[in-house]
Amino acid sequence: MKLIVTSPLAADSMSAELEQFLADINLPYIPRRGKSLSAMMQEHNAEGVVVWKKGGPVLYLENEQFFFHPNMAKIRIGAFRKQGQADPMIKACGLKAGDRFLDCTLGLGADAIVAAYFTQTKVVSLESSPVIAAIIKWGMRLYDTDISWLREPISKIEVIHADHNEFLAQQDSKSFDVVYFDPMFRQPLLKSQPLSPLRRLADPRPLSVETIKEACRVARSRVVVKERYQGDEFKRLGIETVYPTSGQLAYGVINIC
Repeated sequence: MKLIVTSPLAADSMSAELEQFLADINLPYIPRRGKSLSAMMQEHNAEGVVVWKKGGPVLYLENEQFFFHPNMAKIRIGAFRKQGQADPMIKACGLKAGDRFLDCTLGLGADAIVAAYFTQTKVVSLESSPVIAAIIKWGMRLYDTDISWLREPISKIEVIHADHNEFLAQQDSKSFDVVYFDPMFRQPLLKSQPLSPLRRLADPRPLSVETIKEACRVARSRVVVKERYQGDEFKRLGIETVYPTSGQLAYGVINIC
């Protein structure tokens, strides 16, 4: 898929942050020069365009927009703060303050933010797509909010563009307390749900048994996988302990100790 990067209509100057973003996303920068996005895409035979904005980059693709916003993380943390509602992911992971959490599937970043809130420390989050990784990384970096309990965990996320198989292979044994996977970002939950153009940028590969084994080596406490409750994925991956949620999802847990 061919994508390009440009700036808003009123700004064509190149900032230091934009230069760093371009290095991360590895896409060509085309000055806007007053042109519409559709005209730019047609001129450069591009399927989508990333616009560098003050509040964070925005990808325009097939009449949809993709950008960082902590909606779900805000709702989940807010439910805990206001009603004491336990977060299913935190419960499945057994996370506590000070734990090292490795999120192997960044997606929109909600799980990483929630984990950072509860561990109160840095969270490493991996994303194999350079486009998704760069947009979420810089969206988090430029996101502005007066809500300290949301701003602080966002600032603790270290987004790394990496294949989780390669990253895990390079880590020392028991170097993270919890290793987490949420492949649900790759596929829509409902069959009737239209396929988001964003999914064309994501890694469609299912988790492998070898990946789970490597995660068990790297984890000190638990390996956790979020999947559909109905299906054969947990069985295929050799995960026997499964905690259903109130919906169609469940967390498969492998206790290391």
